[in-house]
Amino acid sequence: MSKIKLILSISIFSILLIVTSIVKNQTRIIEKKIYKVDKNIRVLKKDFHETELDYSYLSSPKYLSEKIKEIAFIQYTPMDFSRIYLDYQEFTNSNKKITTLKNPYEKKN
Repeated sequence: MSKIKLILSISIFSILLIVTSIVKNQTRIIEKKIYKVDKNIRVLKKDFHETELDYSYLSSPKYLSEKIKEIAFIQYTPMDFSRIYLDYQEFTNSNKKITTLKNPYEKKN
C-alpha cells in the first residue's frame, strides 16, 4: 500500500508541476501582449494630448485674429472658372486646344 501511495503522490505532484508550468507560460505570454497594448495606448494618449494642445492653440481667438490681420493685407483676386481643371487630363486637353495666331502681315525671315 505504501508503494501505491508514493507512486500516486509523485504522479499527482508531477501532473500539478506540469500544469503549473503551462499556466505560468501562458500567463507570461498574455502579460507580454498586455504590455505591448499598454505601450501603444500610452503613445496614442500622448499623441492625442499633443493634438488637443495644437487644436486649442490654433483655434484660439487670439491666434485666429492675428492670422486674419496678416491675411487682410494680401490682395486676392478671384480665379476664372475656365482656369480650374478637375484633373490632369482636362488640363492637357485644354493646352492642346490653345493655338498661336500668326500675323499675316509679318515678314517671313
